[in-house]
Amino acid sequence: MTLFRRGHVFRGRVSRRARLITLGVAGAVLAAGGVAEAVARHQAADRLADRMERRLHTGLDVGFGPTPVMLQLARGSFSHVEVSGEGATFRRFSGVDLHAELADVVRTGDGLSVADTRVSAELTDAALADAVATMTGGALGAAAVTTDPESGELVVQAGPAGRISIGFRPVLEKEGIRFERTTVRIGERIVPDALAGQLLGDTPQELDLSGLPLDLEPERLAVTADGLRLELTGGSTTVKA
Repeated sequence: MTLFRRGHVFRGRVSRRARLITLGVAGAVLAAGGVAEAVARHQAADRLADRMERRLHTGLDVGFGPTPVMLQLARGSFSHVEVSGEGATFRRFSGVDLHAELADVVRTGDGLSVADTRVSAELTDAALADAVATMTGGALGAAAVTTDPESGELVVQAGPAGRISIGFRPVLEKEGIRFERTTVRIGERIVPDALAGQLLGDTPQELDLSGLPLDLEPERLAVTADGLRLELTGGSTTVKA
């Protein structure tokens, strides 16, 4: 009876030890798999970000959604890619904050194919001021830009003490943004349209957005309390690496 009890205790200890070893091995395998997944995710994000950072001149964060990246790499495609960055350069704008979502990104022989792209770009007051300076060749001096979401207008303040204010209403077109001049003031006085035209001359009032990467086209534009929000979409396309 005593031997039976001792044998039962011994087998119980062995069984518990075996379970602990099995759990330890399983944990090690899962940990190793987690590390490998983290490394693969980091390397894939770095490679993709590097291609975009050269064009946008800013650092980017890249995400691949909940699907394991190792699985996506094995099948040669990423079902959902998210890219975000701050202070990007976008045509005549610098200091642009953006967020992009790319669907079904597939590696090809010389680049990537993308089934669908959606981009949201936030153009802050500072970015707009830089764009105004670039478009006017500095003719307005150190101009500042504020926004009025209720009227949907941008107000450029220039001249001594910012006493000259020029209102623009941005209008979205198929291949760009047209800035329609509204009211021009010097101090509290409204400048007549004819005189305003003479004073401002041929100040550029259009921003060309044709020929963007990923075949992006502007879809929506909104004046916000912080600047402009521009949303763009693109269909199926292929880009070179």
